[in-house]
This record gives sequence, C-alpha cells and structure tokens, in this order.
Amino acid sequence: MSTQDKSKPGPNRLSAALVADYLRNNPGFFNDYPDLLADLEIPHDRGEAISLFERQLSVLREQNQQTRRKLHELIEIARQNEELARRMHQLALTLMDTAEPGDIIKTLYDNLRKNFRADRVVLRLFADPAFIDTYAGDEFAGSDSPEQSLFKSIIDRRLPLSGRLKHQQQVYLFGDEGDDIASAVMVPLHGEGWGGILAIGSLDPERFQPGMGVELLANLGEVLSFVIKPWILEK
Repeated sequence: MSTQDKSKPGPNRLSAALVADYLRNNPGFFNDYPDLLADLEIPHDRGEAISLFERQLSVLREQNQQTRRKLHELIEIARQNEELARRMHQLALTLMDTAEPGDIIKTLYDNLRKNFRADRVVLRLFADPAFIDTYAGDEFAGSDSPEQSLFKSIIDRRLPLSGRLKHQQQVYLFGDEGDDIASAVMVPLHGEGWGGILAIGSLDPERFQPGMGVELLANLGEVLSFVIKPWILEK
C-alpha cells in the first residue's frame, strides 16, 4: 500500500492552485488551444452548465450594465448639482437686492421652502439690531442669549453641519413641535463679534445625511452674513 499523502500533488497530479497560477502566468494559453474553451463548463447560478466563453460574455455584459448605471447616476448627480448651484446663485442675488432685514428674512424663508423643498426654516442671530427701528423679530435672539453656547462649535468652525440635531438644538430651533423634523442642516453665520445659525429642516430622515457635501450652503451662509451685517450691532 502506498504511503504517499494523497492530499499533496504527486508527479502526475496537479493542484488547482498550480493550474490557476499557470493560466495566470500564461494568459495566451487559450489562444493556442481555442477548442478547450468550448469543452470547459462552469456551473451557473440557475444550476445549468455553460461554456467558459459564455460565462465571460455574461460577466462582461453584467460589468457593462453596472458601468452604464454608474454613469447615469453620475450624470444625474451632476445635473442636480448644476440646478442647485443655479438656484443658490439666484437666491444670493435676490437677497443682495433686498433692502430691509424683515424682507430679507421673509425672502430667505419663502425661497428655501419653495425652491429647496425645506419643511422648516429657522434663522437665529445671536446679536442685537443696529437701530431702534430695525426689524427685531424672533430671529434676533440677542447677543447675551444663553442658547448661543449650543451652536458655538459650529459657528467657530464656520462649516455647515448636517444630520440629526441634538435634542436641545432641535427644541430651541424648531420648538416642542419640532420632533417631526427627522434631518436638518445648520449653516453658521458670523460677523465681527456676533454669530448666528440658519437651520433647514426636513421630515425626510434621508434628506440631510452626516458628511454630505454642503459647499453651496456654506456659500449661502457667507452671502447671508454679508447681507444682514448692516442691520446688526457689532461689538
């Protein structure tokens, strides 16, 4: 009886790994033996056996379909971004052409709800109005507002933050009835000695995801800070 370990390839036995290495190192092998392609059979998901050539065609078709879908997705994203940039540009021009702070805020709210599908829009300025007769609605929270500490890190970083708000932030911005806001983005506003927050809320939990691109909203924050600046008492 032979004591040879059958788990090891003998002189006339090739392991699958050796065959795979050989074919990998000799990619032109099937060019020299094309008839083997028709003889090889590969199990299919449906349980049928297909030739290697058919399997290659199937894989290529699937890869081609995936590439096409990815290309269509990229084109659609580019189209949406282009449309969003156009709307942001138009909003910025409209804001800069508006004279009174009350009109600026109303224009901002109306535009974001209509053109950007925002379910809730809230502006809070941690500052005092520059003039006695300046519009001083709820948007002017005051320079000594204790709630300013809830947004200090966002204002200091000057970068919008998207996702689910912290409970205290959500209650302050949207009130006790704001629990239906499932996702939001906070855009920081800033000036000499003052800061603020523009919050855009959505009922859709998928609308504003953490880490999403918010460059255009950052630009809006810069524009709004510039437009509202003359009406704020700077320290």
